[in-house]
Amino acid sequence: MRVTLCLVVFLFLWVPMPAGPTHIAHSQQGRHFHSDLVSGDVQHTWTVEIVLVNYDQAVIDTDLMMTNLPRTRDFTTTDVHIHYDVTYHAQFANASWTASLEQFMLDHSVNGSETGTALNESALVYQKEHPDEPQRIFYPRAGRAIDGDAVEQWLIDNPYVAPPTMGYIFYLLNFSKFDTPDHSLEHWFDYHPVDPDSGREQDFFRLEWDNDLNAGVKFEFPGFGGKRGNIYVLDPSADEWYLKWARIWWNDAPYSDDALCTFMDMDSYAQTLDLTDPTDDVKLVAYIADYIYDPVSYLFFPANHDPTRYVRNGRLRSLIFDMDVAAGVSVDSLRWVTNAKMQQAHLTELIPFINWTVEVDYLDIDSYPDWKSLFWDHATTSGGLTIADGAGMFQAIYDEMRPLYVTGDPNTAEVFGVVFIKKNMVMEYAGKYFTGLGGMGQTVIWKSWERYYLPDGVTPKAGVSVIQLHETMHAIGFAHTWSAHHYAGDFSSSPMGYFSFHNGTSVYDQNWAQSTYLDQMIVDVSKDIDSTWNGVKDNNNSRVWTAYQTALGYVDDALDAMNSMDWSTAYDLLLTARSWTDIILTASQDSTPPVISNWGIISNNSVFDDFTIWVQAHDEDSGILSVTVTLDVDSVVTTKTCSYVNGNWSASFEGLPSDVEDVTLYVVVTDRGFNEVSFETVLLSGGSSVPPVPTVPLDLYLIVGASVLSIFIVLVILKRRNRVQ
Repeated sequence: MRVTLCLVVFLFLWVPMPAGPTHIAHSQQGRHFHSDLVSGDVQHTWTVEIVLVNYDQAVIDTDLMMTNLPRTRDFTTTDVHIHYDVTYHAQFANASWTASLEQFMLDHSVNGSETGTALNESALVYQKEHPDEPQRIFYPRAGRAIDGDAVEQWLIDNPYVAPPTMGYIFYLLNFSKFDTPDHSLEHWFDYHPVDPDSGREQDFFRLEWDNDLNAGVKFEFPGFGGKRGNIYVLDPSADEWYLKWARIWWNDAPYSDDALCTFMDMDSYAQTLDLTDPTDDVKLVAYIADYIYDPVSYLFFPANHDPTRYVRNGRLRSLIFDMDVAAGVSVDSLRWVTNAKMQQAHLTELIPFINWTVEVDYLDIDSYPDWKSLFWDHATTSGGLTIADGAGMFQAIYDEMRPLYVTGDPNTAEVFGVVFIKKNMVMEYAGKYFTGLGGMGQTVIWKSWERYYLPDGVTPKAGVSVIQLHETMHAIGFAHTWSAHHYAGDFSSSPMGYFSFHNGTSVYDQNWAQSTYLDQMIVDVSKDIDSTWNGVKDNNNSRVWTAYQTALGYVDDALDAMNSMDWSTAYDLLLTARSWTDIILTASQDSTPPVISNWGIISNNSVFDDFTIWVQAHDEDSGILSVTVTLDVDSVVTTKTCSYVNGNWSASFEGLPSDVEDVTLYVVVTDRGFNEVSFETVLLSGGSSVPPVPTVPLDLYLIVGASVLSIFIVLVILKRRNRVQ
């Protein structure tokens, strides 16, 4: 076998390119309304796809059903006006898809005599009128408990319609076929509320009924969503007791302002109608419309929340006071009720763009006389029961203590939290008993020691993390998922409801918090870019113009990501867009291109194996912005952005094919003044090589050529050896 060794051609084209890079892979023209963003106006179009399952198209007028759903939303901060346009589409699910869902629900359900909970409304009314006489208001009931978690995941995996780019799918179900005509057997969904501190499934409801009379409560959900994806599921025919409870507990008789769905499920109501009569059809549609209004208005597009504070940092400072150390309750015995790591995880899940820090201290109140005095200045005792004045104590803490624990930094969302743990204690607010209050950057929680443990006084029952998260979200601008006469939004995984526990924040909470944060950020970044451009645009520098257009392109891409609900990508793009304000400014001052001093190829054996191309470059004026390496291998082009490691800019490539004919290398180096230097090198041509024609100084040619020649000589040897074989 005869092998001919040939040199490889190195053609260095050392050419500055002041017109700007061609490798910026995004839009360049700012096709969105950049001037609107600079003015502080942000607009989004949301879509809700409503899928009706097991409904008669001849009975349900979907246009009428959607008439009162919100079509616009407007939110205002100091500097930003956010406008939503909302569109709705309704469709009826076909028989085959419906049958698959039905079978899945049957396969993931439990049918039995004590699977659910019934509410004794008379006992509830009595206890409301006689608050010192606890009543048994919860009783077991028979029916089919369907696993809501499993159904939610199935619907995400098997969507009936394509999920909207920006919006939600609302599944409106009717599975009254699971119920008996006399309603002795009903169906509902189990959403498995679990306390994050104890790990126990919740089996009690609120403090007034958290006692031995009302043990073993089951949480019947007629609707659910927000744990896994951008969907909501509602079955108006499902049984529930919470809306009945809320209707009575929060309002006054005769409850004439409450929708029918608060005390009668859909199939019960339908039995009172003649659905062959168009007038009664309208009544049924009105019933459904009332029910679906709450999840749409309080979860999807929550007019009751404030936009997220646009700050860089967040801080939760929490003090947990053990008030019974002298009675034998050690501080260490309470450390399980919450922890900083969990609270920080929840807040980071909610708004990951804020740098959260959380500090939780467990303290003996006897060691803090100022705190002890403040507590007893706003508390009384009666028959061994301690009654804390919620409003008075909250305000006193805000006025006297909070300033000692917060920094007052306007760029930090600061929440100061206090937890009092004491035996036989309640907190009174507005004539009722509650567990916590939150707002104005402060939370205070009063939870009696007995409610943390099972009756044995040892086994953990429920900690305080869920309550702390609920009150902290109040403190940063979140309202409840309900308001008077509108309670169905509590059927979700948001911690802002009163119905049951949830470990973490819901998808709806995250969408709201992150989108409104980004709405403010995109305006802020756009104003920065515009201000920088206006300061330098008159210098007639094409590099400045190109840098400006590149910055707008990143803003444009960020808005696209926001309108696809890709919040993390949008945030990263806006950070990049903001960094280009420095490049716009530098481009107006720095006209000297960077310098490439060396480059080479590293491979274990040959370039038929994986290899790395490295480049050494520097810029004395503004520094290097980016280095890109492009390989054209037999007209197949691969471009990579180099990473900076140990003084070199490098990018790795897969090995070349053994039958390669032509290889050309392109390198582009851009400095932060948007000046460029580039070269093009033919490494292999026509399957063979030609004598070198250096176009750079000899010393550089020797430095560069020696390293690269050796590799490509090996390439030629191996290439020709393969051909002979």
